[in-house]
Amino acid sequence: MPGNRLEWARLVGWVALGVCLFAVVGALTTLSDRPEVEPWKAWTWALTSAATALPCTFICLYAVRHASPAEWGWPRAAVLHAVAALAYTVLHVGGFVLLRKLVYAVMGDSYGAGPLLEEFPYELRKDLLTYGALVTLFWLAGERQRRIRPSAPPASFEIRDGARRLRVPVSDIVAVTAAGNYVEFRLADGRRPLMRATLASIEAALGAQGLIRVHRAWVIHPARVTAFSPDGSGDWTVELGDLAVPLSRRFPEALAILRAGPVAETNLTRS
Repeated sequence: MPGNRLEWARLVGWVALGVCLFAVVGALTTLSDRPEVEPWKAWTWALTSAATALPCTFICLYAVRHASPAEWGWPRAAVLHAVAALAYTVLHVGGFVLLRKLVYAVMGDSYGAGPLLEEFPYELRKDLLTYGALVTLFWLAGERQRRIRPSAPPASFEIRDGARRLRVPVSDIVAVTAAGNYVEFRLADGRRPLMRATLASIEAALGAQGLIRVHRAWVIHPARVTAFSPDGSGDWTVELGDLAVPLSRRFPEALAILRAGPVAETNLTRS
């Protein structure tokens, strides 16, 4: 997805402009093709559809962000998108029908939506196309931003091991484990410095650099994972070279991150 709020706002703004233009074209087309229709009705049909389509756009944004095939796998992602598309249609149709009834009432008329079983499949077909187009647009925009976003310089972290101060690249931190009032770092070169801190504070400091909590006593660097496999009852074992670390079922977000990574494609037997 786009990387910051300004990029999101611009993208949604372009979508809103497109919806508004489509509504204007739709109203003018109706008036041209059906001259017997009163102008206020044609504009009501077009504008109420646009007014309810705009907030439904955020369903597409949410689905692109939270129903990624890389995270869920294609079958489950397809189911999630199907549910999201149905929700889009229900909210869109229900919204514009309600608005049209209100406008018609103000104009001294009554709006008949037609038989539900006949009208809803027609609206569903149209909204499925709209949903698919919006999801594709948002996904492509996110991919473009990921390609053009400049890479940050390698991050480092200072480990205060007693009187020593060790400045190490975050990429060299394999894992961190709780050790009483201390935490023990497992570094790529085999060093195991101690630092007086809580594991929660280390998770907060290094979470932005990609390290993840997998157990109440462990934080790991996903890039250092070489394999992981289920232990049963929802728990897993994560291998980081020679180091084996438990992954608790209480941390499903960590499992989702590992499943989306390259290790899952090479040596993971999915549960």
